[in-house]
Amino acid sequence: MKPHAARVLLLILVAALLPTLGGAQTIPKDKGAARTFAQFHFLCLRHLPDLDGVERAAGFGEYDQLLGEDLAPYTPDEPFEKLFGWRFHDHGDELILTAMRSKPDEAFKKEMPAYAATTRNECALRVPNKGAELLLGELTRSIQRAPDKSWRESGLQVYSWTHQAADALSNIQLRVPQGADAKAVLEASVYSNK
Repeated sequence: MKPHAARVLLLILVAALLPTLGGAQTIPKDKGAARTFAQFHFLCLRHLPDLDGVERAAGFGEYDQLLGEDLAPYTPDEPFEKLFGWRFHDHGDELILTAMRSKPDEAFKKEMPAYAATTRNECALRVPNKGAELLLGELTRSIQRAPDKSWRESGLQVYSWTHQAADALSNIQLRVPQGADAKAVLEASVYSNK
């Protein structure tokens, strides 16, 4: 598959997860779940699997790039090819944007062997944990279906939506920690043979 054709397919996959957001997306001015989701859409969903697009969006916002020790808390245990991070403030809250390219980890390969040889492009937005139930409601409304799966994992409640195609898989997750001081994570991943 040609690179341009692969990108079109992946955009279609993300659009399949978000049928109501096919057109232009505006970011609401008022603080809340709709604004948070719209930022996630603008920064992550509309660019994946293009990490350069995520980087341009962060540059457009003039966010503070995280380097060295500032980026270390967001560095995964598994090997990766690229990792970027930015910090910005919105209505007084600190948000963290990260983007990463890697190979799927061993757990994913066992669970989804058809995608074991793919490349994973991921974008995550870490947001204040207050109002996570409203954010779950906004995701459910925007995606127009309840999560495909939900489970507890290391002190987190995880909600997951997935869309599969023959040569790519896209996934959106909301990870909600138990502690109010921790950040909830909106994460989108695209696994493709690109």
